[in-house]
Amino acid sequence: MSKETETVAIMGRTTRFITAGLALTALSLVAQPAPAGAVGSGTRAATHGSGTHLPVQIAYDAVVYTTNDSAVASVDRWNAWELEVCDESADGMRARAELRNLTTGRVVATAEDANGAANDDCGVGYAYPTPRFGERLRVTVWVQDGANGTPRYRAYTDFTA
Repeated sequence: MSKETETVAIMGRTTRFITAGLALTALSLVAQPAPAGAVGSGTRAATHGSGTHLPVQIAYDAVVYTTNDSAVASVDRWNAWELEVCDESADGMRARAELRNLTTGRVVATAEDANGAANDDCGVGYAYPTPRFGERLRVTVWVQDGANGTPRYRAYTDFTA
């Protein structure tokens, strides 16, 4: 049996699956265990080698898209409270994200994908100080033209640590 593969891009990371000649038509992944009652997991479109979009479920604490779907941000407490932002549109705009602790009022992480090219280079930041159990958090994502441009297509979601 030959080892044929399909490549899937998920949140800016590429993963290769062995399909052994079978078409990859559905894919369901759980990246890490999700804490009970504290998950705002999101479904996003993933692409594989043929360019077909597949629905993929990945467990994150929060996932939010800009209002025009040109950028996506996610928060993963099980990866050192990682905030990741990915540019989804080759429009020359940079994608930015912020994680704010609503309980303390502090911005605890920021991330930026500044190339505006919709490639696999996502921006990553890590929360400090680390949110504590029960604190309310907000992840906000937007795009802007240049380092000091006006934020556009801003969206956010709130969740509990």
